[in-house]
Amino acid sequence: MSPERQIYERSKRSFNLLAAVIFLSLSLVFGSIYLRDILKNSVAERQGMLAAQRTSLESKRRDLADIQTQIERYKALKQQGLVGRADREGWVEQLVASREQLGVGTSIVYNLKPAQAMVDSTVPDPSAGTPVAAAVALAPDAPATHDLEFEIVGVHEAELLAFLTHYRGKVAGQFRVQACRLGRATPNGLVANCTLRFFNLPEPAKQQ
Repeated sequence: MSPERQIYERSKRSFNLLAAVIFLSLSLVFGSIYLRDILKNSVAERQGMLAAQRTSLESKRRDLADIQTQIERYKALKQQGLVGRADREGWVEQLVASREQLGVGTSIVYNLKPAQAMVDSTVPDPSAGTPVAAAVALAPDAPATHDLEFEIVGVHEAELLAFLTHYRGKVAGQFRVQACRLGRATPNGLVANCTLRFFNLPEPAKQQ
């Protein structure tokens, strides 16, 4: 056997081992690169999902805060009597109570008219010189107005203003003074004829 052949035979195992080590090292390198790319894509995907979930959560938090704000406003409107059942009996009772507490006038008479639909449009009336509100059927849950007319005998202007201020602070409802006239003098003062217009939005009927 030639010396070269002897050297080859002796080195064959080392060469094979070296080749196996190189192959294993290359496999580990390329495997690590492949695994790194997979993990990198997975991390990026999870980060994207996490960012989307955070955005959704923040949106839900804002929606919840807005709902809570609207609930508080709704409760405030209910306490003011603007939303919910119209307290028509309470309006009349407080009218009489305010007059008695302040001692305004010698007598009071009132007339609480039926509720009317609240309208925001007008139609021309051929028989009138100015437009009048269109007649609209009043639905059970429609916004409505309630006109409370009253007459106080023997009152002065300052007393009437004090009476209206006292009444507004005590009554469970929101109204505006639609009209108020002072006239027809009596021994104790003037006769005041006023109309208070209450506004009310009934709560929707619950679904069965």
